[in-house]
Amino acid sequence: MSTDARNRIWPAILALGVLLLSATARAEPLLALQTWQTDNGAEVLFYPTDSLPMVDARVIFDAGSARDPEGRGGTASLTASLLEEGTTKRDAKAIADGFARVGAEFSASANLESTAVRLRSLTETDWLWPAVELMAEVIAQPAFEDGDIQRERARQLRGIQSRQQSPQAVASDALRKAAFGDHPYAHPTDGTRESVESIDPSDVRAFHQQWFVAANATVVIVGDLDIEQARRLADTLTGGLPTGESAPILPEVPPLQKSDTVRIDFPSEQSTVLVALDGIARKHEDYLPLYVGNHMLGGSGFASRLMSELREKRGLAYSTYSYLMPLRAGGRLVMGIQTRNDQVDTALTLMNEELSRFIDEGPTSEELADSQANIVGGFPMRLNSNGKIIEQIGALAFLDLPLDYFDDYTDRIEAVTAEEIRQAFDRHVEPQKRMVVIVGPTAEKTGVDEGAD
Repeated sequence: MSTDARNRIWPAILALGVLLLSATARAEPLLALQTWQTDNGAEVLFYPTDSLPMVDARVIFDAGSARDPEGRGGTASLTASLLEEGTTKRDAKAIADGFARVGAEFSASANLESTAVRLRSLTETDWLWPAVELMAEVIAQPAFEDGDIQRERARQLRGIQSRQQSPQAVASDALRKAAFGDHPYAHPTDGTRESVESIDPSDVRAFHQQWFVAANATVVIVGDLDIEQARRLADTLTGGLPTGESAPILPEVPPLQKSDTVRIDFPSEQSTVLVALDGIARKHEDYLPLYVGNHMLGGSGFASRLMSELREKRGLAYSTYSYLMPLRAGGRLVMGIQTRNDQVDTALTLMNEELSRFIDEGPTSEELADSQANIVGGFPMRLNSNGKIIEQIGALAFLDLPLDYFDDYTDRIEAVTAEEIRQAFDRHVEPQKRMVVIVGPTAEKTGVDEGAD
């Protein structure tokens, strides 16, 4: 890293340290957010900073792939990618040139639950407001020309084809379907070849018209602005949007009813194995016990139980892991490993045994203390830049978590007990009800027992 870069980054990190210490000492909010609603119904959250003359702005729509029309998975992703391809006033080159001319960074993308449109700009008046006005135009007035849609759809199909060359991507997509069944969460964010080929221009226009409305939008602003500038920015970004209606609540994710195994033939030296078990929604009261517990189970790298048992003691893989998938309507716990084709059964058995042991016995006091120290020690790095702060604030707003969530976060982590972790896993995770995806050579080639599950 250059000296100049260090000179820019370290003051921001030191400022965050001062923020954390002073907030603790004075019992003030860690993120003193200002909130309001625009005249046409968009929620706004603003966090002022003065460490750099920059501002990050994000408009988040409840318009992820879970809102894709039936049978047309990938519509949200296609719609987001088309925002930069032209408006009713200018083409893609003019949009790119407009942002570049004022040194602004712009992007738009969809994930499983939302579409986010992002802007980063210097706060100098001659640079900021042209960028903001251009972003507002891109959001509210996309052209969606047939030719652009066909071209972007072809690009998305190439991306789907490319994913088929990655065993991890193939496994992840298959796990979504296996873990969520008929729920809107089930299909890949970019869709499948069949679903994307079925999308026509009218689907894209209808998707934008329905979901890109003020009542379905949350605006997050972080940067070196005062409140009046922030209000002007939010009003500009959403002023061209109709009020519309917020998206309806998604159906709850049902618990798994049985175990099943999906095997996908793939020419590889190793098999990629993913296991999905029941989990919880992000707002569930048991989230922190499960989060801290998963840190010990498989979420902390080399310090985790799965890594110790499967890699260090038995040499079954270079890496093995687990993670929570806590969404708004429910979730799953996922375990994963890449292992030799002839060791798949052994790895699956050991993963399940380790999970069962963790549920039955809970963590040791030493494991718990080490994990709590690791989580608490890493917490400041989650808020050490405008980009990370806006990510966290956006998540709070979208997930409908309390805006003071981080004020006592470390205290709540340190208060989690081993028994709370054991009980939370016991309530929500059933090792005998699991969906397994194995991507590698077929069972006939590897000798895997098809009746193992």
